[in-house]
Amino acid sequence: MTVWDELAEGTNCSFDAPRAAQTADWDAVATLRAATLYLRHNQTYRGHCVLVFDPRHATRLDQLSPSEWRVLSGDLYSAARAVTAVCAPDHVNVASLGNLMPHLHWHIVPRYKSDPRWGQPIWTADLAETDTRLPAAERAALLAALQGALEAQRRG
Repeated sequence: MTVWDELAEGTNCSFDAPRAAQTADWDAVATLRAATLYLRHNQTYRGHCVLVFDPRHATRLDQLSPSEWRVLSGDLYSAARAVTAVCAPDHVNVASLGNLMPHLHWHIVPRYKSDPRWGQPIWTADLAETDTRLPAAERAALLAALQGALEAQRRG
């Protein structure tokens, strides 16, 4: 059995809840109804977030009940709207791959005409080669703005 197979079965899956609010890869933005939104530390694509399914270990959409999917898709919609409202990208990529981490999660990747791979997928590049870190104050402001946009949606 491979490491991927073990992760897919839920053995030592670091994406299983509970997760740390802050890791070497991300900071928690907000816990929604069925998922938690995280702001990635690598901000080559300013606003790049990951939405991770919380209630249990699942690797694919077909493993969700219809009601779990409805709630998760609502979270995905809210998260994508918040990222778009805060970052004003030219386009947004939304992807659920699971090739490296087989736990159901979505990447919300704002794309800008000025980004290093505009018009191309980001996944073909070694992301370590394009690892952009924001200054602490700018990162904190982005995190707060995303939290504010999600809160505004809840109230609105």
